[in-house]
Amino acid sequence: MEVSRYLYESLDLLGIGACEYDGDHRAVGWNRTFLHFFPEHAGAIHPGESYADNLRRFYAVRLEGEELAELERYVAEGVARHDGQTQPFEFLHCGRRLRASSLRSPGGNRVRLWQLLASGDAAAPAVPVAAIPAIEALSYIPDGATLLDAQDRIVAANDAFRQLYDIPADRPIVGVSLDEIIADCWRGASAGGSAPVSVRNGLRYDGAPLELELPGQRWRRVIARHASDGIGCFIHADITMAKRQQIELLAMQEALRAANGELAKLASTDALTGLANRRSFMERLQAEAGRTGRLALLLVDVDQFKGINDRFGHLAGDACLGLIADAIAAEVREGYGQAARIGGEEFALLLPGADPEAAFAAAEAIRARLGAIAWGRVDASGQLGRVTVSIGLCACILPASATEIYGWADSALYAAKRNGRDRIECALGPGEADRRAS
Repeated sequence: MEVSRYLYESLDLLGIGACEYDGDHRAVGWNRTFLHFFPEHAGAIHPGESYADNLRRFYAVRLEGEELAELERYVAEGVARHDGQTQPFEFLHCGRRLRASSLRSPGGNRVRLWQLLASGDAAAPAVPVAAIPAIEALSYIPDGATLLDAQDRIVAANDAFRQLYDIPADRPIVGVSLDEIIADCWRGASAGGSAPVSVRNGLRYDGAPLELELPGQRWRRVIARHASDGIGCFIHADITMAKRQQIELLAMQEALRAANGELAKLASTDALTGLANRRSFMERLQAEAGRTGRLALLLVDVDQFKGINDRFGHLAGDACLGLIADAIAAEVREGYGQAARIGGEEFALLLPGADPEAAFAAAEAIRARLGAIAWGRVDASGQLGRVTVSIGLCACILPASATEIYGWADSALYAAKRNGRDRIECALGPGEADRRAS
């Protein structure tokens, strides 16, 4: 918990509600004022509860009728608003007007604060809409501007608003909701366009920008301000160019990430076999050697491979290497171990956690797979006989030196070559040797 209990109590004295969430949007802690502002959470919120579940309770007491069907979308919008909030916004809840602020801590948590601004049950009578001087000022606002009543119906709009939403000058819009305006914009649009959704919920948060998509990849931004009597002023701006640039930038960033991923893959992968290359393998061996536990390393060398290239050609030789790579890679389980081509006809298999018996079984399985291959089909002449490998196996108890581990396996491989090829030779690191000696 990054917010101390002392600070929570201090915020209580100031009448400020506070709730802290971790980097995964899970509740960490809150104060008494938070529960006073949001009584639906009392006795229900708990450490580790997701912000999405907080919002489901929040909306359950706010929505009714057909809006209840939109609850999950409202929750998704609320989570996005929580994660990206940089400026305060205002809204009504349980008869209170609250200003919500949000601050991300250096540790990745996010603290939300709520300040009481005014009571929703003001004693002063509402000012008649016809007497609001702001109506006359709408025509002087360069952006689109609308005034909405407490039921979210338009009571006045300027010409810039009509232009932004392609509304003919002779069409009456007083008494129409913005939801209906957006739906009209999309009516008749191509089937590939985004379906219009209700924007009523987004208009309830004063100061929080709401982005609306229109047909033809056009976007509008709406910012709301409400008076205590429920009358709201909404400013509409064309953000199409900014959004298109943002989309292009995101596409370029994604393409760059993909390209960097491909480059990283190329830098760490053997082009012929698709296995890890020597550089990638040595980095993995170095990392595994510093851990605790067991480790087995198999070095696999193709017997008499130069003769295969000389007699049957390099295409046949490459095909042989591909089949051998597949036989070795079959011993690698998902997220476990690594198969690599570390030289011309030399391969390696790294098996973290494997004891000598498991490593020997993997080596035997590789030889069995190679023994089952119809090698005569690799070459057009059909004369290529059985291809065999020599395997040097090292098993050790970690931590150990990566250089020593490789050296033990390499010595075992040379022993397999000296002793007639097509065989497995084992070397035990000091840890395994000591354990067996005891």
